[in-house]
Amino acid sequence: MNQGNHNIGCTVTECRHHAKTMNNCTLTHIEVVKHKSEATCPECTDCGSFEKEK
Repeated sequence: MNQGNHNIGCTVTECRHHAKTMNNCTLTHIEVVKHKSEATCPECTDCGSFEKEK
């Protein structure tokens, strides 16, 4: 298992990139995406790097 990236916190345990033993992402880079042309609140954004755990 990859070690978690301490610079990217994550509590989405259903994600393929979750570190499992700690609440971190194993990726070195993530893409944050928005749902509208202008993001005005946290709910307008998501982690575009999410992949469902198999």
